[in-house]
Amino acid sequence: MSRARLRSGGLTAAAFLFVVALASAPLRAAPVLPAASPANALRHVTVLSRQIGPRPAGQPAYLAAVEYMEGQLRAMGYEVERQPFSILYFEARAAVLRVGGPEGVELRPTILQYSAATSGAGVEGTLAAAGLGRADEVARANLSGKIALIQRGELTFREKVEAAAAAGALAAIIYNNRPGTVPAATLAAPSRIPAVLITEDAGEQLLAQVRQGAVRVFLRVETVTEQRPTWNVVGRRAGRDARTIVIGAHLDSVEVSPGANDNASGIAAALEAARLLAEIPLPLSVEIIGFGAEELGLYGSAHYARVRGTRVAGMVNMDMVGRGALVIGSSSSDGRLVEVGGRAAARLGLSVGRFRLGQSDHVSFERAGIPTLFIHTGDDPAIHTPGDTVDRLEPQKMADAARLAAAAALDAGEVLR
Repeated sequence: MSRARLRSGGLTAAAFLFVVALASAPLRAAPVLPAASPANALRHVTVLSRQIGPRPAGQPAYLAAVEYMEGQLRAMGYEVERQPFSILYFEARAAVLRVGGPEGVELRPTILQYSAATSGAGVEGTLAAAGLGRADEVARANLSGKIALIQRGELTFREKVEAAAAAGALAAIIYNNRPGTVPAATLAAPSRIPAVLITEDAGEQLLAQVRQGAVRVFLRVETVTEQRPTWNVVGRRAGRDARTIVIGAHLDSVEVSPGANDNASGIAAALEAARLLAEIPLPLSVEIIGFGAEELGLYGSAHYARVRGTRVAGMVNMDMVGRGALVIGSSSSDGRLVEVGGRAAARLGLSVGRFRLGQSDHVSFERAGIPTLFIHTGDDPAIHTPGDTVDRLEPQKMADAARLAAAAALDAGEVLR
């Protein structure tokens, strides 16, 4: 799930959840779906997250994931297309951070996505604390020719780093505002200065040292930023109506994570939904899509919606459906497809809650005026970390999400005129 639009200290998705009863009758007698298979879903997640592993857009592993999804859809009888588009590719190659200069104590920073690189020799400077990176804090810190130490929270990572760059900082070190593993995070666009993220504990120790006297730090960041091709995978099956209902999930992951829940789980559910719909008469045409470059900023879904949005009646998105309570929602005021999903869940005997969230591929369709249904199982502290592994997932949750997506796709034509 993309965090490009999250504020760095914002609320988690769980804060938006609330449980509702969904007991109204279905709009019509729907075709009977086959049983969804938790084993199938688990198999897909295992291949994507364990055999292929991290799948950043623009890297060979992502192409392997594309080929896997294409093969699965073709085997089910779908007409398969690889839809190309280009991205601003970013690769974090290496980072060295030492307190006390080039020979000092070494920390283990995470490079923020789209960070500038240092020169080959790196940069060295005095560390200056700039609070949360707000304008008044940056002004008081006198950052010119120094390396900024900034706490995560309140502002986006990009806002913090750009403020430091504008004040003349050589680089920015942001420290986490919660304990534990540092997640992958993005600046959303290339920065003017190198920027890294460290743990809360390491940051607080540095802050304490700065308060006692001058602290010198050395930072070297190696990155690659360039245009590269990537793809959406589109599997189509024609229905009675040429209008299309999209069932989609993002196929990419962040570089540091195997991406089991985020988002091999969504792809697994989409592929299982494809199987459920493969031999049923379809009211609307269906496209099963694996979107590329969601983690970079919803690029694949934005490209698809821009090129083909006029023929799409509605979109069902699945992102992180592998553990937790099943919930449905959107970030749009058009709730028609969400209500379809609610009625389908009631008919299937699935207990779901409602929520509102705008940070995944459904947003690209909403911007094009297309109704959406987002199926989700809530926030997961392991996303964007090496801990997002297949052993943590609940296969039945993915099977439930798949069945709900398929049922909603069958019902959608009743309300999406």
